[in-house]
Amino acid sequence: MKSIRLACSLLALLALAVTSSVAGAQDRTAATGRFSGSLRGTSFGGAVDATKFSGSVDINPTEDGKVGYYKVEVRLSSSGGSQTGRMSNMLPWTISPGRCGARVQFLVQPMEVQPLELRSGGNAELTWTGQIALAANGSYQFVVYDRGVREQDVVACGNLKYAKPKD
Repeated sequence: MKSIRLACSLLALLALAVTSSVAGAQDRTAATGRFSGSLRGTSFGGAVDATKFSGSVDINPTEDGKVGYYKVEVRLSSSGGSQTGRMSNMLPWTISPGRCGARVQFLVQPMEVQPLELRSGGNAELTWTGQIALAANGSYQFVVYDRGVREQDVVACGNLKYAKPKD
């Protein structure tokens, strides 16, 4: 009986080691490539005319090569304001698993990072560096909000596409 328990314990330990090794390899794969996408206006709540939004997002591994750390660069423009005057000039953002329209699960906490600040001309640029749990084989969305971080506050979204590094 003891030998069966020992064998099961060793098997479980081996499975854990293999799983950790595979997850680590996925993280290293993601850290060597880049993610990018085009931001498009999206409106779930209808309070802001989000069709006026467009932009781009580029996410690259940091130059120091630290696994899981990325430099996020965002460019956003708004060709008009809101229909109700509700729009603010400070727009929270996040990165989430899934494609635009999917339920948002924060990989980056919107209230813990600098928001996008729309200047008087309607443009915003942001560079942020930090740790993000991204995998090369994952599907991700970049989400921009106005006046909160609920589904009805989304004003722009972009599906992120992974590109392997060039050899």
